[in-house]
Amino acid sequence: MGDRSETGDEADWWNEVYRSETVPPWDIGHPQPALVDAIESYELTGPILDVGCGTGIHALWATERGYTALGIDFSEVGIEVAQKRARERGLDADFRVANALNLPSNLGPFKTVLDSGLFHAFETDERETYARELAAAVSSGGHLFLVGFAEGATENAGPNPLTPEDIHSAFGNQWTVHETQESVFETRVRSEQGLLAVVERV
Repeated sequence: MGDRSETGDEADWWNEVYRSETVPPWDIGHPQPALVDAIESYELTGPILDVGCGTGIHALWATERGYTALGIDFSEVGIEVAQKRARERGLDADFRVANALNLPSNLGPFKTVLDSGLFHAFETDERETYARELAAAVSSGGHLFLVGFAEGATENAGPNPLTPEDIHSAFGNQWTVHETQESVFETRVRSEQGLLAVVERV
């Protein structure tokens, strides 16, 4: 879904994607159905962190349902779009520019984290950093709901397709993996093979 090697600055790459007139393939205009189904099975609890929120779809969805939600993303332009959408819809969702691999120390605590398509963008060592950073911002008993591309997705659909082993390896400390299951990750182009994970902060 893109080649970040074209620039040495990843934030600039993402900003250019959101500045373009073409809607990114992952911005489907509604929450990922697999994520919504999993949340409904476990029950949503606020406050909520939408990590790698992009244009804010999942944070806005949670806010519409009465929850306090914060969306964070690496891209300033993505955050600007999310803030505009919140204003247009009269929603009190909060959005901030932040790096999921180096979260601000004053972030949280959260009871629920939503990750739609961020975790699969990380390399192995970054995934462990991500899990550790989130652990500092999530209350004991809080849940992470994660969905991303899995092995079997169309070639080049996503950067690093996920396996259940990837989840268990990254979240081996400070977390308990409740489930990983085959799922669908929707894009504007097609439905792709996905992996859903539900992880609890111990």
